[in-house]
Amino acid sequence: MSNKILFLDLDGTVRRTKSGATFINDPYDQELIPGVEDAIARYRDWKIIGVTNQGGVKAGFKSLENCFEEQRQTMKLLPEMDLLLFCTDDGSSGWRLSQRGLQMDGLAIPCNAKRYGNFRKPNPGMIRLGLEYYKEKPEQILMVGDRPEDEQCAKNANINFIWAEEWRNDK
Repeated sequence: MSNKILFLDLDGTVRRTKSGATFINDPYDQELIPGVEDAIARYRDWKIIGVTNQGGVKAGFKSLENCFEEQRQTMKLLPEMDLLLFCTDDGSSGWRLSQRGLQMDGLAIPCNAKRYGNFRKPNPGMIRLGLEYYKEKPEQILMVGDRPEDEQCAKNANINFIWAEEWRNDK
């Protein structure tokens, strides 16, 4: 198995709403952005980890249960993604979902500031947790995103970054 890791922001990078709404509020109102499947195919020998801020939970736009289901549906759309990490608050806690049976894998992962740092992007906590999930030291690490906080997250984690549009359209 490869020891290369690809971190993917989700909203605006990998997925969008089918309805045209700005945010996913219904877990089933999502689809892959054109070009994502081809881009993923270019990284077939990489471990793929999704990382996403889900502030809509704390803001009251969606329930935690809806958020879980949204991430499960994303993993069904992208079975190549082995692990998905998400933050539903100010960064003090994170959640982990893996492809192992599409069930919550460990439920809440409390943020340990000394160990991971804040989970909410642009902070690097989700990246650090993702790197720890795979025990070996990766040869290559890359993060893809569509927003300045994604780029800053990669910078804060000291990993390479590429803009989503460039990643999706790179032939």
